[in-house]
Amino acid sequence: MRPVDKGLFQGNQESYLTYGDAKDDLITALGCFCSYCERQGFRSALDVEHIQHKDNFPALAFEWSNFLLSCTNCNSIKGTKAVTDTLLPDRDNTYDVFMYLEGGFIQVKPDIDDDLKDKAQALINLVRLDRVPGRRGYLGKDTLWQNRKESWELANRYLQKYQNEGCDIEIIIDLALGYGFWSVWMQVFVDFPDVQKELINAFTGTQKKFFQQILNL
Repeated sequence: MRPVDKGLFQGNQESYLTYGDAKDDLITALGCFCSYCERQGFRSALDVEHIQHKDNFPALAFEWSNFLLSCTNCNSIKGTKAVTDTLLPDRDNTYDVFMYLEGGFIQVKPDIDDDLKDKAQALINLVRLDRVPGRRGYLGKDTLWQNRKESWELANRYLQKYQNEGCDIEIIIDLALGYGFWSVWMQVFVDFPDVQKELINAFTGTQKKFFQQILNL
């Protein structure tokens, strides 16, 4: 999951009289992507998502600090769940804890410490990022797994092209921006830090402090 930094955008308000008014500023800050599943979406397909639900924390209902962007599916699955003992993309390094697998699957990395593993799994559970056919939380009309699988396959095809000098980095970045799933592209191109560096820079609002080794190459 892409770690994000809303603070890179300086045009926001601290509070919004109507929280829906924050959507354009969030898109400017983070791009047109769900902050959880990373699916690319048009403006109308994205919601202003309250990290702590507005019904449970009314004092945070209009606060920029409590906003992320979410697709309709992730937002409805998250619902009014309490957000405790979990990683969050605007606070933590949510990239290093997950593995994105062929077939649209996601899982927590097995080699991280137990406390971090529990918090990473809690983030998966929060919006059911592992919702695929046959698993709890899957809705038949939800194409998340299929979209993620397609992006994985596309990224792998262009990895082969890139290795064979059949495309340049600009094409890869354009495809990644168009299809979303930043973490999939980052993982597929893990052995090519030159591509990873451009992915980090191209996706608006990526939290760069976690990628200084790559960015300094």
